[in-house]
Amino acid sequence: MSVRFEHIFIDREVSDLRIPNNVRDYFPKQTLVEVDGFEAIKKFIDRRDSKSIINSGKKLLYLNNYKGDVIKYCPAKSPGEYLCCDLHTINLMSNCVFNCAYCILQACLTNPVMQVHCNLDHIFAELDKFDNSVNQPIRICTGEVADSLALDNLLNQNKYLVKYFAECRHLYLELKTKSAAIENLLDVDPKGRTVVSFSLNPKAIVSKIELHTSALTERLSAARRLISAGYHVAFNIDPVLYYDGWKRDYIELFDTLKEQFKPGEIAWMHLGLLRYIPGLAGIARQRFPGIKIFDQEFVQGPDRKYRYPKPIRDEIYAFLYENLQDWDANMPRYSCVEKASHWKKFHPHIPENTAQVNKQVLQRLD
Repeated sequence: MSVRFEHIFIDREVSDLRIPNNVRDYFPKQTLVEVDGFEAIKKFIDRRDSKSIINSGKKLLYLNNYKGDVIKYCPAKSPGEYLCCDLHTINLMSNCVFNCAYCILQACLTNPVMQVHCNLDHIFAELDKFDNSVNQPIRICTGEVADSLALDNLLNQNKYLVKYFAECRHLYLELKTKSAAIENLLDVDPKGRTVVSFSLNPKAIVSKIELHTSALTERLSAARRLISAGYHVAFNIDPVLYYDGWKRDYIELFDTLKEQFKPGEIAWMHLGLLRYIPGLAGIARQRFPGIKIFDQEFVQGPDRKYRYPKPIRDEIYAFLYENLQDWDANMPRYSCVEKASHWKKFHPHIPENTAQVNKQVLQRLD
Protein backbone atom coordinates (compact mmCIF):
# COMPACT_ATOMS: atom_id res chain seq x y z
CA MET A 1 0.00 0.00 0.00
CA SER A 2 1.37 3.40 -1.02
CA VAL A 3 0.59 5.84 1.79
CA ARG A 4 -0.34 9.43 1.02
CA PHE A 5 -1.73 12.16 3.26
CA GLU A 6 -3.63 15.27 2.21
CA HIS A 7 -1.95 17.25 4.98
CA ILE A 8 1.03 16.58 7.24
CA PHE A 9 1.42 18.59 10.44
CA ILE A 10 4.44 18.73 12.73
CA ASP A 11 4.14 20.07 16.24
CA ARG A 12 6.92 22.59 16.83
CA GLU A 13 7.91 20.64 19.96
CA VAL A 14 9.16 17.74 17.81
CA SER A 15 10.26 19.58 14.67
CA ASP A 16 13.95 18.75 15.08
CA LEU A 17 13.56 15.12 16.15
CA ARG A 18 14.53 12.14 13.99
CA ILE A 19 11.04 10.87 13.09
CA PRO A 20 9.90 14.21 11.53
CA ASN A 21 13.17 14.31 9.60
CA ASN A 22 12.50 10.82 8.27
CA VAL A 23 9.04 11.95 7.12
CA ARG A 24 10.54 15.02 5.39
CA ASP A 25 12.94 12.75 3.52
CA TYR A 26 10.10 10.42 2.47
CA PHE A 27 7.87 13.27 1.21
CA PRO A 28 10.41 15.75 -0.23
CA LYS A 29 7.81 17.49 -2.43
CA GLN A 30 5.04 17.77 0.14
CA THR A 31 4.67 20.78 2.41
CA LEU A 32 4.85 19.84 6.08
CA VAL A 33 3.09 22.45 8.19
CA GLU A 34 4.42 23.31 11.65
CA VAL A 35 1.71 23.91 14.26
CA ASP A 36 1.42 24.75 17.94
CA GLY A 37 -0.90 21.99 19.07
CA PHE A 38 -3.96 20.19 17.74
CA GLU A 39 -6.28 23.20 17.54
CA ALA A 40 -4.80 24.25 14.19
CA ILE A 41 -5.69 20.85 12.68
CA LYS A 42 -9.34 20.56 13.72
CA LYS A 43 -10.66 22.58 10.78
CA PHE A 44 -9.41 19.93 8.34
CA ILE A 45 -11.68 17.23 9.83
CA ASP A 46 -14.97 16.74 7.97
CA ARG A 47 -17.56 16.47 10.76
CA ARG A 48 -20.75 15.86 8.73
CA ASP A 49 -21.15 12.33 10.14
CA SER A 50 -19.13 9.47 11.64
CA LYS A 51 -18.06 8.20 8.23
CA SER A 52 -16.76 11.62 7.19
CA ILE A 53 -14.94 12.17 10.48
CA ILE A 54 -13.12 8.84 10.30
CA ASN A 55 -12.29 8.99 6.59
CA SER A 56 -11.01 12.58 6.69
CA GLY A 57 -8.98 11.91 9.84
CA LYS A 58 -7.11 9.08 8.15
CA LYS A 59 -5.87 11.56 5.52
CA LEU A 60 -4.24 13.83 8.11
CA LEU A 61 -0.87 13.01 9.70
CA TYR A 62 0.11 14.78 12.91
CA LEU A 63 3.59 14.32 14.40
CA ASN A 64 3.71 15.24 18.08
CA ASN A 65 4.87 14.38 21.60
CA TYR A 66 3.22 11.68 23.67
CA LYS A 67 2.31 13.25 27.01
CA GLY A 68 0.36 10.53 28.84
CA ASP A 69 1.44 7.45 30.75
CA VAL A 70 3.88 5.65 28.48
CA ILE A 71 3.29 2.06 29.58
CA LYS A 72 -0.26 0.74 29.95
CA TYR A 73 -2.15 -2.50 30.10
CA CYS A 74 -3.64 -3.66 26.80
CA PRO A 75 -6.88 -1.73 26.14
CA ALA A 76 -8.67 -5.01 25.30
CA LYS A 77 -8.36 -6.04 28.94
CA SER A 78 -11.82 -6.79 30.37
CA PRO A 79 -12.84 -6.77 34.05
CA GLY A 80 -14.11 -9.56 36.22
CA GLU A 81 -14.09 -13.19 35.13
CA TYR A 82 -12.35 -12.65 31.77
CA LEU A 83 -8.76 -13.88 31.69
CA CYS A 84 -6.34 -11.63 29.81
CA CYS A 85 -2.80 -12.30 28.62
CA ASP A 86 -0.95 -9.60 30.63
CA LEU A 87 0.07 -7.70 27.52
CA HIS A 88 1.44 -4.18 28.08
CA THR A 89 1.44 -1.44 25.48
CA ILE A 90 3.17 1.75 24.45
CA ASN A 91 1.31 4.06 22.10
CA LEU A 92 3.80 5.29 19.53
CA MET A 93 0.93 5.94 17.13
CA SER A 94 -2.82 6.38 17.30
CA ASN A 95 -5.21 5.42 14.50
CA CYS A 96 -4.55 3.35 11.40
CA VAL A 97 -4.33 3.95 7.66
CA PHE A 98 -5.87 0.55 6.96
CA ASN A 99 -9.65 0.07 6.72
CA CYS A 100 -10.78 -3.13 8.42
CA ALA A 101 -14.56 -3.21 8.67
CA TYR A 102 -14.52 -4.76 12.16
CA CYS A 103 -11.90 -2.38 13.61
CA ILE A 104 -12.72 -1.18 17.12
CA LEU A 105 -10.81 2.07 16.57
CA GLN A 106 -13.75 3.35 14.51
CA ALA A 107 -15.85 3.53 17.68
CA CYS A 108 -13.35 4.30 20.44
CA LEU A 109 -10.84 6.91 19.28
CA THR A 110 -11.71 10.44 20.38
CA ASN A 111 -9.22 11.96 17.93
CA PRO A 112 -9.66 10.72 14.34
CA VAL A 113 -6.33 12.09 13.05
CA MET A 114 -3.41 9.75 12.33
CA GLN A 115 -0.99 10.65 15.11
CA VAL A 116 2.66 9.65 15.50
CA HIS A 117 4.41 10.32 18.79
CA CYS A 118 8.04 11.26 18.23
CA ASN A 119 9.59 11.73 21.69
CA LEU A 120 11.34 8.36 21.68
CA ASP A 121 14.03 9.37 24.19
CA HIS A 122 11.37 10.06 26.83
CA ILE A 123 9.60 6.80 25.99
CA PHE A 124 12.86 4.86 26.28
CA ALA A 125 13.60 6.49 29.64
CA GLU A 126 10.22 5.34 30.97
CA LEU A 127 10.85 1.84 29.61
CA ASP A 128 14.22 1.80 31.40
CA LYS A 129 12.44 2.44 34.70
CA PHE A 130 9.88 -0.26 33.99
CA ASP A 131 12.51 -2.81 32.94
CA ASN A 132 14.36 -2.23 36.20
CA SER A 133 11.15 -2.55 38.25
CA VAL A 134 10.03 -6.01 37.08
CA ASN A 135 11.56 -9.44 37.57
CA GLN A 136 9.69 -11.46 34.95
CA PRO A 137 9.39 -11.34 31.14
CA ILE A 138 6.89 -8.77 29.90
CA ARG A 139 5.58 -8.20 26.36
CA ILE A 140 5.38 -4.58 25.24
CA CYS A 141 3.21 -4.14 22.14
CA THR A 142 2.88 -1.10 19.87
CA GLY A 143 0.01 -2.44 17.75
CA GLU A 144 -3.14 -2.05 19.83
CA VAL A 145 -4.34 1.43 18.76
CA ALA A 146 -2.38 1.42 15.49
CA ASP A 147 -0.71 -1.03 13.14
CA SER A 148 2.93 -1.39 14.16
CA LEU A 149 4.35 -1.54 10.63
CA ALA A 150 1.81 0.21 8.39
CA LEU A 151 3.79 3.49 8.29
CA ASP A 152 7.28 2.18 8.88
CA ASN A 153 8.43 2.81 5.31
CA LEU A 154 8.06 6.55 5.90
CA LEU A 155 8.67 6.77 9.67
CA ASN A 156 11.60 4.33 9.87
CA GLN A 157 10.69 4.17 13.56
CA ASN A 158 10.77 0.52 14.48
CA LYS A 159 14.49 0.01 14.00
CA TYR A 160 15.08 2.28 17.00
CA LEU A 161 12.68 0.15 19.04
CA VAL A 162 14.30 -3.13 18.01
CA LYS A 163 17.75 -1.80 18.92
CA TYR A 164 16.48 -0.57 22.29
CA PHE A 165 14.67 -3.79 23.25
CA ALA A 166 17.67 -5.88 22.17
CA GLU A 167 19.43 -4.59 25.29
CA CYS A 168 16.53 -4.96 27.74
CA ARG A 169 16.68 -7.37 30.68
CA HIS A 170 13.02 -8.36 31.02
CA LEU A 171 11.10 -6.68 28.20
CA TYR A 172 10.17 -8.12 24.81
CA LEU A 173 8.88 -6.00 21.94
CA GLU A 174 5.81 -7.17 20.02
CA LEU A 175 5.11 -5.50 16.68
CA LYS A 176 1.54 -6.42 15.69
CA THR A 177 0.62 -5.90 12.07
CA LYS A 178 -1.30 -6.63 8.89
CA SER A 179 1.51 -5.08 6.86
CA ALA A 180 4.47 -6.58 5.01
CA ALA A 181 6.58 -3.40 5.37
CA ILE A 182 9.56 -5.11 7.01
CA GLU A 183 12.51 -3.76 5.00
CA ASN A 184 13.72 -1.44 7.77
CA LEU A 185 13.91 -4.37 10.21
CA LEU A 186 16.03 -6.75 8.20
CA ASP A 187 19.42 -5.17 8.89
CA VAL A 188 18.85 -4.84 12.66
CA ASP A 189 19.81 -7.64 15.07
CA PRO A 190 16.88 -8.17 17.49
CA LYS A 191 18.98 -10.43 19.74
CA GLY A 192 15.91 -12.58 20.32
CA ARG A 193 13.87 -9.83 21.97
CA THR A 194 11.48 -8.75 19.18
CA VAL A 195 8.43 -10.68 18.04
CA VAL A 196 6.60 -9.60 14.88
CA SER A 197 3.05 -10.92 15.18
CA PHE A 198 1.08 -11.02 11.95
CA SER A 199 -2.70 -10.86 12.06
CA LEU A 200 -4.10 -13.42 9.65
CA ASN A 201 -7.44 -14.29 8.10
CA PRO A 202 -8.51 -16.25 5.01
CA LYS A 203 -7.88 -14.61 1.64
CA ALA A 204 -11.58 -13.86 1.17
CA ILE A 205 -11.69 -11.91 4.45
CA VAL A 206 -8.48 -10.03 3.72
CA SER A 207 -9.71 -8.88 0.30
CA LYS A 208 -13.27 -7.96 1.32
CA ILE A 209 -13.05 -6.93 4.99
CA GLU A 210 -9.42 -5.92 5.68
CA LEU A 211 -9.15 -3.22 3.05
CA HIS A 212 -5.80 -1.70 2.04
CA THR A 213 -3.83 -4.21 4.13
CA SER A 214 -1.09 -6.45 2.75
CA ALA A 215 -2.31 -9.62 1.05
CA LEU A 216 -2.14 -12.87 3.00
CA THR A 217 0.65 -14.16 0.75
CA GLU A 218 2.65 -10.97 1.38
CA ARG A 219 2.28 -11.27 5.16
CA LEU A 220 3.41 -14.89 5.15
CA SER A 221 6.34 -14.11 2.89
CA ALA A 222 7.36 -11.30 5.24
CA ALA A 223 7.10 -13.70 8.19
CA ARG A 224 9.47 -16.14 6.51
CA ARG A 225 12.01 -13.39 5.76
CA LEU A 226 11.89 -12.19 9.37
CA ILE A 227 12.51 -15.68 10.72
CA SER A 228 15.52 -15.91 8.44
CA ALA A 229 16.72 -12.54 9.78
CA GLY A 230 16.61 -13.74 13.40
CA TYR A 231 13.23 -12.45 14.53
CA HIS A 232 10.58 -14.36 16.42
CA VAL A 233 7.28 -14.52 14.53
CA ALA A 234 3.81 -15.09 16.00
CA PHE A 235 0.38 -15.27 14.41
CA ASN A 236 -2.95 -13.74 15.41
CA ILE A 237 -6.02 -15.33 13.83
CA ASP A 238 -8.32 -12.71 15.23
CA PRO A 239 -11.10 -11.92 14.71
CA VAL A 240 -12.39 -15.21 13.37
CA LEU A 241 -15.67 -14.56 11.54
CA TYR A 242 -18.68 -16.88 11.39
CA TYR A 243 -20.41 -17.04 8.00
CA ASP A 244 -21.54 -19.50 5.34
CA GLY A 245 -18.42 -21.37 4.27
CA TRP A 246 -16.24 -20.23 7.19
CA LYS A 247 -14.86 -23.72 7.86
CA ARG A 248 -13.74 -24.17 4.27
CA ASP A 249 -11.89 -20.85 4.30
CA TYR A 250 -10.18 -21.39 7.65
CA ILE A 251 -9.16 -24.94 6.72
CA GLU A 252 -7.48 -23.45 3.66
CA LEU A 253 -5.69 -20.94 5.91
CA PHE A 254 -4.42 -23.64 8.26
CA ASP A 255 -3.34 -25.81 5.32
CA THR A 256 -1.30 -22.87 4.01
CA LEU A 257 0.35 -22.37 7.40
CA LYS A 258 1.18 -26.09 7.67
CA GLU A 259 2.79 -26.02 4.23
CA GLN A 260 4.96 -22.98 4.92
CA PHE A 261 5.94 -23.23 8.60
CA LYS A 262 7.29 -26.25 10.44
CA PRO A 263 6.32 -27.12 14.02
CA GLY A 264 8.44 -25.07 16.40
CA GLU A 265 9.00 -22.12 14.06
CA ILE A 266 6.18 -19.90 15.31
CA ALA A 267 6.50 -18.32 18.77
CA TRP A 268 2.80 -18.44 19.64
CA MET A 269 -0.72 -18.42 18.23
CA HIS A 270 -3.34 -15.96 19.39
CA LEU A 271 -6.94 -16.87 18.57
CA GLY A 272 -9.99 -14.69 19.01
CA LEU A 273 -13.54 -14.48 17.70
CA LEU A 274 -15.37 -11.38 16.52
CA ARG A 275 -16.38 -9.20 19.46
CA TYR A 276 -17.32 -5.57 19.45
CA ILE A 277 -18.37 -2.67 21.64
CA PRO A 278 -21.73 -0.85 21.44
CA GLY A 279 -21.86 1.57 18.53
CA LEU A 280 -19.29 -0.15 16.33
CA ALA A 281 -21.75 -2.06 14.11
CA GLY A 282 -23.64 1.11 13.16
CA ILE A 283 -20.46 2.99 12.26
CA ALA A 284 -19.13 0.04 10.23
CA ARG A 285 -22.39 -0.28 8.28
CA GLN A 286 -22.21 3.41 7.45
CA ARG A 287 -18.60 3.19 6.26
CA PHE A 288 -18.91 -0.17 4.48
CA PRO A 289 -22.36 -0.44 2.86
CA GLY A 290 -23.54 -4.02 2.45
CA ILE A 291 -21.27 -5.45 5.14
CA LYS A 292 -22.85 -8.53 6.74
CA ILE A 293 -20.43 -9.57 9.51
CA PHE A 294 -22.64 -7.98 12.17
CA ASP A 295 -25.85 -9.63 10.90
CA GLN A 296 -25.35 -12.83 12.93
CA GLU A 297 -26.85 -13.30 16.38
CA PHE A 298 -24.74 -11.76 19.15
CA VAL A 299 -25.09 -11.64 22.93
CA GLN A 300 -23.75 -8.94 25.24
CA GLY A 301 -21.37 -10.00 28.01
CA PRO A 302 -20.63 -8.49 31.42
CA ASP A 303 -17.93 -6.32 29.81
CA ARG A 304 -20.62 -4.91 27.44
CA LYS A 305 -18.93 -6.45 24.39
CA TYR A 306 -21.04 -8.38 21.90
CA ARG A 307 -20.02 -11.95 21.09
CA TYR A 308 -21.41 -14.94 19.20
CA PRO A 309 -23.68 -17.19 21.35
CA LYS A 310 -21.76 -19.76 23.36
CA PRO A 311 -22.70 -22.85 21.24
CA ILE A 312 -21.34 -21.11 18.14
CA ARG A 313 -18.25 -19.95 19.99
CA ASP A 314 -17.55 -23.45 21.26
CA GLU A 315 -17.98 -24.87 17.74
CA ILE A 316 -15.52 -22.36 16.26
CA TYR A 317 -12.92 -22.76 18.99
CA ALA A 318 -13.08 -26.57 18.87
CA PHE A 319 -12.43 -26.37 15.12
CA LEU A 320 -9.56 -23.91 15.51
CA TYR A 321 -7.77 -25.83 18.24
CA GLU A 322 -8.16 -29.11 16.40
CA ASN A 323 -6.42 -27.61 13.38
CA LEU A 324 -3.75 -25.97 15.53
CA GLN A 325 -3.10 -29.26 17.30
CA ASP A 326 -2.74 -31.03 13.95
CA TRP A 327 -0.18 -28.45 12.79
CA ASP A 328 1.93 -27.85 15.91
CA ALA A 329 0.68 -29.61 19.02
CA ASN A 330 3.10 -27.83 21.36
CA MET A 331 2.65 -24.32 20.08
CA PRO A 332 1.93 -21.82 22.90
CA ARG A 333 -1.52 -20.38 22.41
CA TYR A 334 -4.00 -18.06 24.03
CA SER A 335 -7.46 -16.67 23.37
CA CYS A 336 -8.19 -12.99 23.82
CA VAL A 337 -10.55 -11.99 26.66
CA GLU A 338 -12.12 -15.35 27.45
CA LYS A 339 -13.46 -16.76 30.72
CA ALA A 340 -11.76 -19.45 32.81
CA SER A 341 -14.39 -21.93 31.57
CA HIS A 342 -13.01 -21.49 28.05
CA TRP A 343 -9.48 -22.29 29.20
CA LYS A 344 -10.68 -25.41 31.00
CA LYS A 345 -12.40 -26.66 27.87
CA PHE A 346 -9.81 -25.87 25.20
CA HIS A 347 -6.36 -25.52 26.76
CA PRO A 348 -4.06 -28.24 28.13
CA HIS A 349 -2.83 -25.99 30.96
CA ILE A 350 -5.18 -23.77 32.94
CA PRO A 351 -3.48 -20.59 34.19
CA GLU A 352 -4.50 -19.18 37.56
CA ASN A 353 -3.88 -15.55 36.60
CA THR A 354 -2.74 -13.26 33.81
CA ALA A 355 0.93 -13.62 34.73
CA GLN A 356 0.69 -17.37 34.11
CA VAL A 357 -0.98 -16.73 30.75
CA ASN A 358 1.93 -14.50 29.80
CA LYS A 359 4.44 -17.13 30.94
CA GLN A 360 2.77 -19.74 28.73
CA VAL A 361 2.75 -17.40 25.74
CA LEU A 362 6.48 -16.71 26.04
CA GLN A 363 7.63 -20.34 26.38
CA ARG A 364 9.49 -20.39 23.06
CA LEU A 365 11.31 -17.13 23.72
CA ASP A 366 13.39 -18.47 26.62
